[in-house]
Amino acid sequence: MQTYHPLYVQFFQHYHQGEYWEAHEVLEELWQQDRSNDFYHGLIQIAAIMHQLNRGKVQGARKLSKSAIGYLSPYQPECEGVSVKGILQWLEMCLQKLPEKVILLDLSELQKLGIPICQLPEIK
Repeated sequence: MQTYHPLYVQFFQHYHQGEYWEAHEVLEELWQQDRSNDFYHGLIQIAAIMHQLNRGKVQGARKLSKSAIGYLSPYQPECEGVSVKGILQWLEMCLQKLPEKVILLDLSELQKLGIPICQLPEIK
């Protein structure tokens, strides 16, 4: 069984509790130790996208989705217990459903777009 860094594990714990900002912050702490790790950078952006979506920030979520694709693509199909391929499919779906040239949407309008939570595994 693979052993993961405690901050990596904490990222998933926060994420699955819907604490996207906290997830972002804890993994950023680990990423700061190795800024060349684009996999961690991409996961940080997934948490940031979820945070943006919960606040109706369409433009921010679109921008982060595009950069996350760039960070995560080299790590597919899987990395450190995470289906990168699945995340990339989710990101493409976000870009298809989130309207261009829209900065903010009311949360009820955003929910009508049918964007699910990005599925990440339970890492312990």
